[in-house]
Amino acid sequence: MALTVPARLERVAPAGEPLGAADLPRLRELYAAAYPGNWFDPRMLDTGQYVGVRDGDALVAVAGVHVWSPLYRVAALGNVTTHPRARGRGLGAAVVAALCRRLRDTVDHVTLNVRADNGTAVRLYERLGFTRVADYGEFALTARR
Repeated sequence: MALTVPARLERVAPAGEPLGAADLPRLRELYAAAYPGNWFDPRMLDTGQYVGVRDGDALVAVAGVHVWSPLYRVAALGNVTTHPRARGRGLGAAVVAALCRRLRDTVDHVTLNVRADNGTAVRLYERLGFTRVADYGEFALTARR
């Protein structure tokens, strides 16, 4: 999906604060509870393009990037999730809006991949101004001997 109607982001109050290396333990806890099997790599925090919402000491919502290139002015959002006990409160939309606002000075194009069968996420991204632009497949190959 690609952000094609960025004005829709203005309808959402952004929330969250930038995350860094010190937040890694709490981020791992959130992913274990809300998004096991994700594509997170701790080096992604080094971009400075991760935003999270806390409830006390715990992270309950996060949005980050898989790709961020100010040189090519593109970003690909990734590893967006909300803790199951905090879902339904708009936190996913709020962290995506906050991250997109952080990115707008350095990129012209914001994209993301989302599973087509994840209807909740697809609807969220469409509401925020993202449009489906292409299908893709993920495959695992095993060498034959």
